[in-house]
Amino acid sequence: MKLSMWMIANRLSSLDMELDIREDAPAVLKSARRVYATNCVHVYQEGNDVVCNGEGDIIRFQNMDLIQGFEIIQSVFDYFQDWMDGMIRLTRERNYQGVIDLAWLVFQNPIVMLDGNNRVLGMTHQYAVDSVDEEWAYLSRYGYSSLNAVQLMRYSSIPCDYWQHGAQAYSGNHLMGYDGLTYCMYCNDSVCGRINVLAKERDLNQGDAQLMEQMAAILEPSLGQIYYESVLNNTNVFYNLLFEKAYEKEALDTQLAYQQWSPDDTYYLALLEVLDISGRQTVESNVDQLMQVIVRQTRNCLVLKKTPYIILLGNYNLARDPGLAPMLSSLAARNPLKASFSLPCRGIEHVSSLYKQALYALSRGKVRYPDNKHFSFYDYAVHYILEAGDLLDSVRACMPAVVQLWEQQQIAGDELFRTLKTFLTYERSITKTSAELFTHRNTVLYRIRKIQDLLGRDLEDPYVREYCFLSIRILELYQWKTSHLKA
Repeated sequence: MKLSMWMIANRLSSLDMELDIREDAPAVLKSARRVYATNCVHVYQEGNDVVCNGEGDIIRFQNMDLIQGFEIIQSVFDYFQDWMDGMIRLTRERNYQGVIDLAWLVFQNPIVMLDGNNRVLGMTHQYAVDSVDEEWAYLSRYGYSSLNAVQLMRYSSIPCDYWQHGAQAYSGNHLMGYDGLTYCMYCNDSVCGRINVLAKERDLNQGDAQLMEQMAAILEPSLGQIYYESVLNNTNVFYNLLFEKAYEKEALDTQLAYQQWSPDDTYYLALLEVLDISGRQTVESNVDQLMQVIVRQTRNCLVLKKTPYIILLGNYNLARDPGLAPMLSSLAARNPLKASFSLPCRGIEHVSSLYKQALYALSRGKVRYPDNKHFSFYDYAVHYILEAGDLLDSVRACMPAVVQLWEQQQIAGDELFRTLKTFLTYERSITKTSAELFTHRNTVLYRIRKIQDLLGRDLEDPYVREYCFLSIRILELYQWKTSHLKA
């Protein structure tokens, strides 16, 4: 293990020393020597003092003999080598609390280690729940970072980039009462964890940042493996939500907040099928490989596995994302892969319907257009509605623009929904629509143009008209049934 003069000085802070060390003194020192050698600490007598010279940086011990001084410096190298061996062993065992216990012996300050979802993996037990600051108490009680602390670290005037790889200093505030160092850990371009050290007992310096870097180099591959295991094995509240399994609302709220999503956002889902070319085992391996590619390339999009499928869930239109769409096209062109896209759906609690839609489009599309790589549920929605056994699934499969018109009518008495229904009922006759609505022809024409713009589709297309009219019928049926049940 290579040390810096700051790391050595921190370890010997209880002794009476004089320091003349550059702020950026690097961690390049391999051992102590009594004669000069490159990248070693040269220990020599100067009068009554022992001088330790590490590539021009000086630690001076007053009134000490050379043998004692040399043994002290060499013992620091021996200690840190044993310390590093312990770190490696505990990390291999995934004993992250043990890692933090061992780290405390060096930092002598409160330390917490978090995974990529801000869950506590270990924190120094030398400090009671209420002995540090508000955030420490929250971490101790709940095992996760508080959302307020995460937001402060991301967006406040604290002088650090929350997502930057490496050690950074941050300033204390009303939640985090002490200054400190934070180290954002990455594995394969994904955040896999974080180490925070608080400057409670002593000020932190470059030596502490260098130690954090060496810790992170050991921890990152292990935490990255755990991250991918959690993704690939779907230990995820969103997975349970998609497949209508039991989940804890508090866990969902926490994960939504970390994703910076709202429960009432509009959500979209893409479904990728890894095709079976040479057996189930190959499909499983291919799914895992493509999952890791996609995870590294996406931002603010959940990636979940259900072999032979890869599921992408986001609160934006995945099919039109300027970064995601070309990537999926490239993957489909070079891999045995087909993709389908759901309609949008408002409300995180309804996303299970999106999976059903994308799966239906994929199964129908492969039969109808076997050479195509991409399928949109929009093109298969009419058949889905007719075949659906659940009215709510049918409602969520209605044309989004028609749903919007229907909701506007419910909220504000808007006439566009009624106009569209009448226009389609009278087979697009403006004269008959005007007569039925007791509305001037020009007004009807104006409304139809507005409706056409909102739909984004041509009402001359028979499928568009059929989908619109079926959506109207389903929404009216749903409204009637809802009213009937309340009555």
